[in-house]
Amino acid sequence: MSRKTKTTAVISLILVFVFMFVAAGFNNDWGRVHISDVYYPNSEGGMIHAQLFIPENASSANPLPAILNMHGGSDYLQTVSNYSLELARRGYVVLSVDAYGSGASDYIDGKAAVNAGVGQESTSALKMDGGASLGIEQLLSYKFVDKENIGLTGHSMGGTYIANAALEYADSVKAIMPWGSGSFVDKMKATDSSEFRFNVGYINAQCDEMVYFATGEETSKLLDDASLKNFFGTDARIVPEQVYGSFDAGTARVIYTPKATHIGNIICKGSVGAMASFFEMAMPTDSGISSDNQVWMYKEAFSVLAIAALVAFMISFAFVLLDSPVFAALKHSGGKAIAGGSSVPRLIGTLICIAVPALTLHKVGLWLATKKATKLLPMNWANNLMWLAVINALIMLVVFLVWHFVWGKKEGSCLAAYGFAEDDGKVRASGILKAFLFAVTVIATIYFIVNLCYGLFKIDFRFWQFGIMPITLKRFAYFIPYGVFFLVAFGIMNTVSTAFASIGEKGNKGSTAKQYLLGWLIGAGGYTVIMLIYYIGLRTTFRPPFFFAYAPFSNGHPNSLVYSMKTTVLVPTFTIVSLVNTALYRKTKNVYVGWFVAAFMAAMILICTNAFAV
Repeated sequence: MSRKTKTTAVISLILVFVFMFVAAGFNNDWGRVHISDVYYPNSEGGMIHAQLFIPENASSANPLPAILNMHGGSDYLQTVSNYSLELARRGYVVLSVDAYGSGASDYIDGKAAVNAGVGQESTSALKMDGGASLGIEQLLSYKFVDKENIGLTGHSMGGTYIANAALEYADSVKAIMPWGSGSFVDKMKATDSSEFRFNVGYINAQCDEMVYFATGEETSKLLDDASLKNFFGTDARIVPEQVYGSFDAGTARVIYTPKATHIGNIICKGSVGAMASFFEMAMPTDSGISSDNQVWMYKEAFSVLAIAALVAFMISFAFVLLDSPVFAALKHSGGKAIAGGSSVPRLIGTLICIAVPALTLHKVGLWLATKKATKLLPMNWANNLMWLAVINALIMLVVFLVWHFVWGKKEGSCLAAYGFAEDDGKVRASGILKAFLFAVTVIATIYFIVNLCYGLFKIDFRFWQFGIMPITLKRFAYFIPYGVFFLVAFGIMNTVSTAFASIGEKGNKGSTAKQYLLGWLIGAGGYTVIMLIYYIGLRTTFRPPFFFAYAPFSNGHPNSLVYSMKTTVLVPTFTIVSLVNTALYRKTKNVYVGWFVAAFMAAMILICTNAFAV
């Protein structure tokens, strides 16, 4: 066993805990905020999970203002943790809630966070509050909470949740501030302002594509909307950051327009600052911390470093296992080169495989959006992304088979060259089973670390919308059905990427850079292009006609927008699994090893982070 490999594994593991410790330090204001998991019952016998942020000076003798924080549709509470930490360090008790069916909260039929994700009429979701009402009751039960100063905030669908809950609990709510919620804008325009017997702030980011679609108006035009001006009590154009009404009377109305996209709000200093400014006016804590004084970006940065260290540990730990007597047989010699023939067909095939995810994302995604979740596969967004991966893989398979039978097979390429057969040319079930057990060992170790870190630090491994979240027993129950489909998808994608990257090469003598690059391009390259076009297009006047049917939304359909937003999850997920697969293939020349690890990792990420719909 290589001493260097063991040393790398140990150092990377140490760095995981160091980086998570520092990230947690920013999250809990270096011990000045106590963070704990709380569970409380819903009306149908299930449990709601939330995180409770308690500033150190909160007590029954010194109750503090409190804010309920709700995440957006098909997300979970960690996605809005930047807002929770900034509010808590300013002296607010914060209850950040996993909506029904999201995170660690139980699903309730008909009341899920996004009952069918993208396949159900949004009007049904408008009648729900995602558990926000129960969150208000929970805050009111704490002796260290000032019951005269209860605020609510929520992103996207979370904005709808808190609006519905606030109208139900109007006598208990002092102020609400949705952000990026098009349905809340519609509610403001359609509702008499007097029904909102509390202060209202709203963040309508300049580049928020979802609000644009929901309202049919860009931010600049929205400020001139007659219905909205009536809600604000003015005949003139609404001025951002100007207070209309009175905070003391509970009639204040104020809108903020930072430069951000819909999910860009999550990591936007202007949006976070607007939140801090509004609640300081509505429910002052006199913390003395300015709205520009923010630390969430440091938590995000160290969390990214922790993700990188975790991936490094995964690879080095896998190498340690492969050097052990138990799994050493998984390493093949790779003595037979993959025949290539002309480089032109290989190049064309590779380019097609890279382009497939980008070309299918919206159109195939919209078709998948019509498919309902099932008891076996109960998470709509996980389903959609899973089927998208399977369909893309099948297209890649057709391309690869054409190349194989027209060029590769004629020149001697075979199962052994692709890593399916052992050195003697035979495919053995025992070897496949051992690769399966190897992958289970690696993934189980990784998620033991993930769950341990959450238990110690109360944060997950995350950046923006992407997160490696702890696994719960309820979610683990769906590992097998989702894992089977991801095995199909990644079996094909891994074969294609490793084969095209290894043409003409024997053993591990091939170009390291080329193999890693092609593996990444086939896995994540297309999604990366879509993501760049999408976000550059939203923040500029760059509107490629093939992508934006009419600005600022792609293909003229809201679900198309959502698929583009999900590239922020797809890109890091496929980046990680492509790196792991390439590293393991180069180590073993055995396609099963990286295949199983990549498939199981992708399945775990998606089943841990998506909301139940059934």
